[in-house]
Amino acid sequence: MTASCCNAAGVTRDTSVQDDLIVGDHVQTTGVILTGGVEYKRGDILGVTAVTNVATLIANGTMANSQYIMPFNMTAAEATAHVATGKEIQVYNQGEFAQDKVSFSGVALTGAEILAVKAALGPRKIELRKVL
Repeated sequence: MTASCCNAAGVTRDTSVQDDLIVGDHVQTTGVILTGGVEYKRGDILGVTAVTNVATLIANGTMANSQYIMPFNMTAAEATAHVATGKEIQVYNQGEFAQDKVSFSGVALTGAEILAVKAALGPRKIELRKVL
């Protein structure tokens, strides 16, 4: 069940994916500009530069910069095309999410990484939950 947000021309389309990333009912989004040339996966942890509102992937070791969660897949070409439009995309900035569904560049987090990301996202009102 792969979903993507837009085509090469940057035209948005609605796609729904049932993958249990969202575990609560109070999800909110905010607009950011993505970094072009980067492939994003649904559930990826994002950081953002406050001055420019440009978001990019968080890498292992930089968990303290975790701010948002990517809501859909986007290829590097799609990200580049979308950046060219100058329009923001919506990313998750609040809600409850399954901790085993969030990732760094599509790679699941380890136990220690989950704890570090929880510490960074908690004050931002993003809660990672263990789902049984």
